[in-house]
Amino acid sequence: MHTLPVVLMAILAISLSACSDVTNNQPLNRLVDVTTFSYQPATRIMDYPGRVQARYQTELSFQVEGRLIERLVEVGDVMQKGDPIAVLDAKDYALSNESYSNKKKAAEADLQRAQRDLARAKELRQKKFIGQSELDKAINIERAAYAELKVIKAEYAQRLNQHGYTRLLAPADGVVVSLKSEIGDVVAPGATIAMFAWKGDWEFVTAVAEKEVNQLSIGQSVSVTLWAYDDKKYAASVREISPISNLNAPSYKVKLSFNEQPNGVKLGMTGHAIFSAKEGRIGLLPTSAIVKYEGQMMVLTVDSTTKQVRAQKVTLGEPLADHVSIVDGLKDGQWVIIAGANKIEDGNTVRVLTDE
Repeated sequence: MHTLPVVLMAILAISLSACSDVTNNQPLNRLVDVTTFSYQPATRIMDYPGRVQARYQTELSFQVEGRLIERLVEVGDVMQKGDPIAVLDAKDYALSNESYSNKKKAAEADLQRAQRDLARAKELRQKKFIGQSELDKAINIERAAYAELKVIKAEYAQRLNQHGYTRLLAPADGVVVSLKSEIGDVVAPGATIAMFAWKGDWEFVTAVAEKEVNQLSIGQSVSVTLWAYDDKKYAASVREISPISNLNAPSYKVKLSFNEQPNGVKLGMTGHAIFSAKEGRIGLLPTSAIVKYEGQMMVLTVDSTTKQVRAQKVTLGEPLADHVSIVDGLKDGQWVIIAGANKIEDGNTVRVLTDE
């Protein structure tokens, strides 16, 4: 009477064993979501801080020595070309001018006398009242007087110039950036009195990291924003790229010329230079598409015909929000699993959501 239950239990056990073998050897095709991968032209934005500077900034100094008796400017004063900036005590130079003026007058009188003597000697020689040696002597005296007058005139002109150098004038339209000397100082020739920034040719100066400086080129367009006017963008272009890196940091100084002189901008204002650099092509995938397979970061691709999965190594770029950029490793048009990849292995066959 117990034979039937035993037989039923045996049949059930065999059936379960058969089902287990089918499940292990022939797994059900899992449903996944895929995207069609493609590369797109890529442009990366580089943002570097900097400040406004004058392209031409001159150290103003006197060409002669003397005591500073007047300083006619303060820091920030706007100057026109030729405006006086500082004055030296010129009494000694005035006395020197007077002395050389008198020397010049004496030399002119000596030359006139020598010329008269020479004219008289020529007449006497024609009448044979004097010999040739006397005429030659008169000629030499006249030539010496003429040469002496030329020397005195040159020295007198130099003294006049030196007297003029006691007034320091603005070399162009611009602004006084700093002052280095005070009234009463005895200054030597070439000693800096003031720093002067020329107007109308200001630029934005920044420093670009050495790993990115080779992506810049002379004449490249740049956008500049200033903290003082953060609602404006100023068009500029790369004028100069330093060939030598900064000693204090691995960066290169880059100077940008404004396309138009910006109104209201002051020297020293800070802001940012925004460069656009092309990086070839990149593709974007959701971060869910990246899986760690055999110790490496990969994606799983699906053959559009056989629906077979292949693990493929890729070169990752910069992350962008919930996506990651792909630099290399895939081809345009490949199907990449973006949902369900963590449950799939290389070689599996899958069902694609778009086919359902």
